[in-house]
Amino acid sequence: MRSMTGFSEANLDKDGIQFKCFVKSLNSRFIEVNIRLPNSLKKHEGWIRDLIKKNFARGKIDFDLHYTSPPKEHLKLSDNFLKLVKQNENKAKTKGIKLADLTYLDLLKLRDSIQSEYVLSESSLKSLVKESLSNLQKNCIEDGSSTKKDVKKLLVKMSKSITKVEKMEKQNITHVEQKFKRLKKEFEIKNKEINMNEIISSFSKADINEEIVRFKSHLELVTKLAESKDSIGKKMDFYSQEMLREVNTLTTKAMIVEIKNEAVELKCLIEKMKEHAQNVE
Repeated sequence: MRSMTGFSEANLDKDGIQFKCFVKSLNSRFIEVNIRLPNSLKKHEGWIRDLIKKNFARGKIDFDLHYTSPPKEHLKLSDNFLKLVKQNENKAKTKGIKLADLTYLDLLKLRDSIQSEYVLSESSLKSLVKESLSNLQKNCIEDGSSTKKDVKKLLVKMSKSITKVEKMEKQNITHVEQKFKRLKKEFEIKNKEINMNEIISSFSKADINEEIVRFKSHLELVTKLAESKDSIGKKMDFYSQEMLREVNTLTTKAMIVEIKNEAVELKCLIEKMKEHAQNVE
């Protein structure tokens, strides 16, 4: 079970440039991917988007990559940079081009303009992206493990609750029988005046066995889902709706207050599970 909520950060230092990759994931019914890249790396957006969709089934995922010089490098001019400037300056002079002397501030501006279009190699970029996505997956799995524990507790409580309802099933039918006998006695109804279709209909409406069987079946399926490593959020949400539908029908058919009270407890547990279903992938 993996949560849809997570955050990760990955860093890479290359040629005095510090690359930072931030990935944030939030809840969403579908997969939504937003990617922000420097202009020099925008051509890689396609395969980054595909890689994200390959590793995540649901969630709103924001991918942000930027780079900057470390603080200690802000005022530093590397030997390679100065050597390159000197070589190009000498080359310009051989062409008869007169150049004004560059100030320290001019050199800093020149360095920053070059770095603003820094192109990271595809292999290094892939390594950084994969690391950031791997960290996000680990974060989501850790968050999902706590959700899984709570879901399993809810399932155990549901199982106990529906078992109580099952034990009261006969009592529910008996209540209808007693009610019928009481009404017959009060109104002095003779057997030949009894409408058998209405009696059968009354007993049928009080029969909650079908709802109990279906609820237990859904409960078993969700229990198996909780142990699955696949994407389960949508399935869990679907079964939660089905379980709620069975409990609503059961509430309507319940003739004794004990079953109605237990049904309310089941509804509360199902609502909690639905909330978890909205938060897992």
